[in-house]
Amino acid sequence: MIRILKLTIILFCFLSLVSGCSDYTELNKKSFVMGLGVDWTKDSNYKITMQIINPKELAGQEGGKGEASPTNIYSSTGKTLSEAARNANKKVTKIMDYSHVTLAVVGEEAAKHGLNEFVDAILREPRISNIMSVIVAKNTTAEKILGTVTPVDQVSSMEMASKMKNNLTSLGESVNPNILQLGENLRSTGSDIAISGVSLIDERQEKGELKNVESIKPTQTLIDEVALFRQGKLVGWLSGKQTRALLMIRKQLEETNLAVPCGHNQYISLRITEQKLKTDVKVNNNKAFIRIDNSFLAVLDETGCSSNLESFKEINNIQKKAGKVVEAQMRDGILTAQNYKSDVFGFGNRLHINNPQQWKKVENKWRDLFAKADIEVKAKVFIRRKGMLASPLFNKE
Repeated sequence: MIRILKLTIILFCFLSLVSGCSDYTELNKKSFVMGLGVDWTKDSNYKITMQIINPKELAGQEGGKGEASPTNIYSSTGKTLSEAARNANKKVTKIMDYSHVTLAVVGEEAAKHGLNEFVDAILREPRISNIMSVIVAKNTTAEKILGTVTPVDQVSSMEMASKMKNNLTSLGESVNPNILQLGENLRSTGSDIAISGVSLIDERQEKGELKNVESIKPTQTLIDEVALFRQGKLVGWLSGKQTRALLMIRKQLEETNLAVPCGHNQYISLRITEQKLKTDVKVNNNKAFIRIDNSFLAVLDETGCSSNLESFKEINNIQKKAGKVVEAQMRDGILTAQNYKSDVFGFGNRLHINNPQQWKKVENKWRDLFAKADIEVKAKVFIRRKGMLASPLFNKE
């Protein structure tokens, strides 16, 4: 009996291997979703937009003549995100595959409504990666952003994800949280959410057609400014330079440049490469005090002034001016966030870590304390390399 049972098990395993997986679906029966869009309608409904790739046109396979769009856009509405997503099945003929979703775009009205339900729904969906990036559409909808045919990468969601990465690594003006990080921040009372924004430039009527990429000046997506949230709802925006302050204080700055004034409409360009940060947060008599001490290493990229770069005194003067530029940018960024009562810098978390007992006393009123906090910022910049030229080519000396 036991021998027969063993033979039955072996035969079953062999047949399973031959027949393949039980949940196997042929590729030509799947629709691959690359981008997700979330909008909030006037009827208080969610609108879900799905950007689905057209493999033949994208890869140039036989049958793809380049006459059709590389992506297809499907939108549907519902009282909940799940209902809206399932309603899309009425329009799509194939099984939707969410395993390759690169980016989620949240429309401005949806961001004002709040991210709680959106993040909760995505984290509960096992078919979508929890490290998917998120971006907020400024002055437009997620549907319009995803429906734009872009000139370089024809899948706009992939293009925007690449732009955010380039912006972060080279300019330091992009914030790229994933869904998992957003979920953690939404549960925190000591830190608010900041997400990069995207807008449309030179918007044309043909932005969703192939004619757009044939234009000399096509409609493009621009990664600029960062959305500020308070308790999960969009309340305002940080400019590009203010975003640098955010990354500096979070110690997430990889690289950026500083334009340091050295004369009338003349500047020296420094590239920040390394950073050392010290932050101190205290509360005394219902008054918050925040002290930031930053040190940076920089490389001299360009000079538009007739300066003697061999002079220690001149280099020291440039370093001091650069420190003032950084301090001004940081104060400006913090002041803007204070106006919105949005602690995107995580000062509350810093207080929680350093003084848990004090944090318990002020946790429920921290955003009000942060808005009126006394801020002191100090920054030092040290030039460690001037390049191959000791002095500018046009230096009269």
